[in-house]
Amino acid sequence: MDERYPIGVTESCAVAVLRHDGPEDVYGSWSATIGLRSGEATIRVPGHYAGVLAERLGTAAERFEPGRRLARDEYLDVTALATDSVETLALSSTARSPVRVTIEVPRDEVDELASLLGEAQRLIDTLRQGLGMVPDSLPEAL
Repeated sequence: MDERYPIGVTESCAVAVLRHDGPEDVYGSWSATIGLRSGEATIRVPGHYAGVLAERLGTAAERFEPGRRLARDEYLDVTALATDSVETLALSSTARSPVRVTIEVPRDEVDELASLLGEAQRLIDTLRQGLGMVPDSLPEAL
């Protein structure tokens, strides 16, 4: 990892953007992480996926029904869970991942997490294009 850009935190999770060493392709050197603040688990997703996950979390919260799988793709399963009086969304890595990891996000934090993932996507999109040079002053002819 070359660089780490903390995006923000909820009560239970932290979101960050990582830039990795290696070949520069469209998103290959970028990823986003969602980590439990307790340090128990972290899920890393490809750079293009933070925005996709943000949208999916937004709609998942609206369709919440305990035990229901709300989204599934090649990177994550999103499942609604309820135990006692606590409702959570479980974000689980799929069989494609060499290690299976699940983090549970309290339902009342899902919108905030989706917002942070949206911010992560905007940062990745900005930084992967590179920062342009801005002159200190305009030429006198203008």
